Amino acid sequence: MFKLQNFWQGENWNVKVMYSKAGVATQILISTIECDVLVDAGDGTLRDLLELDYNFERLKAIAITHGHFDHMGGLWTLVGFLRMIGRTSDLFLIAPPSCSEVENLVKSFTTVYSDTMPFQIISKELSNEEKFKIARIEAQAFSVIHRGAIKVFGIGKRISASGYSISYGNQRIVISGDTGMCQPLKRFSKGADLAILEATVNEKTAEDSEVHLSIKEATEIGKTAKGFILIHKGSP
Repeated sequence: MFKLQNFWQGENWNVKVMYSKAGVATQILISTIECDVLVDAGDGTLRDLLELDYNFERLKAIAITHGHFDHMGGLWTLVGFLRMIGRTSDLFLIAPPSCSEVENLVKSFTTVYSDTMPFQIISKELSNEEKFKIARIEAQAFSVIHRGAIKVFGIGKRISASGYSISYGNQRIVISGDTGMCQPLKRFSKGADLAILEATVNEKTAEDSEVHLSIKEATEIGKTAKGFILIHKGSP
């Protein structure tokens, strides 16, 4: 059992946690021989990809875990850059069911630039345990428990949120998104080659039960996988 920092090398694929801080941004890049998938696109995603001298033609899909700004705040900028550089191949955008933030962003972007879009954004909502395949990458969504928290207004209502189990060849990784402790996350993490788990709070309170995992909880889940990375640490 081992804990990693921000990079994992599998068999003919790898995972880079480009950035992750609670209340700021999270963006995780999955790279295979054939193509790449980005999970979440927080603020600074474009900058992080440019820092990697990234080939944007490799990006075939973006999977958003939920609609909070720190997980999709960089989506408009990234899609705008792809339009500017003249990308022509379709881009798949995966999101949980009824994720209004993603739905409205795509609608607004494609309306504003309807006459000058060189590529198509194909939106796909994945319901609980539904699968989506692109090239040899298979992503399976699973529902997690999550609520927003705003300092002025406190804990918000439950929102549509997903984790993703992503398989390539004979290996599988799990990305939790933001979540409280829940059975689907435990089930999908068990036996995974890698689990990337948010661990936002140091000490868990009753208010946190459906908002975030604690470092202790995330570590306990991570130990059921072959390897794990703790992200999103540090409550804002």
